[in-house]
Amino acid sequence: MITARRTAVLVLAGVFAAGLAAGALLEDVVDDVAWPFTQHAHGDEARPDDPWDDDAEEALLERLDLRPEQLQAVDRILDAREDRLERYWEGKLPELRGMIDSSRSEIRVLLTPEQQAAYDRWIRDISGAAAPKP
Repeated sequence: MITARRTAVLVLAGVFAAGLAAGALLEDVVDDVAWPFTQHAHGDEARPDDPWDDDAEEALLERLDLRPEQLQAVDRILDAREDRLERYWEGKLPELRGMIDSSRSEIRVLLTPEQQAAYDRWIRDISGAAAPKP
């Protein structure tokens, strides 16, 4: 026998699933539309909204019909850039982790012992690391 609570949960799950599917479909449609505000005034090339957008840069390079030797050189340059960026961020990770751990410790102090236990479990689950100490 289906209870009112179970019916409500099933309806909620159905609405969530339908929303998820509609959102994914809408994202695909929106990505395929040539929006006027992303076009250059003098051509049809997409203007990157963010100068740091690697995908926009790579999309532009693909449209330039590069010769094979140019494509190989560009690939080497982009790979080297990615390696340099990874080394840079690896050097910053300890500092970033320190900031995150510090704020988590501040939050933890505000919690009850039961809340702290739940918070500690959550941190352990998301990071695979030990929770901050009080």
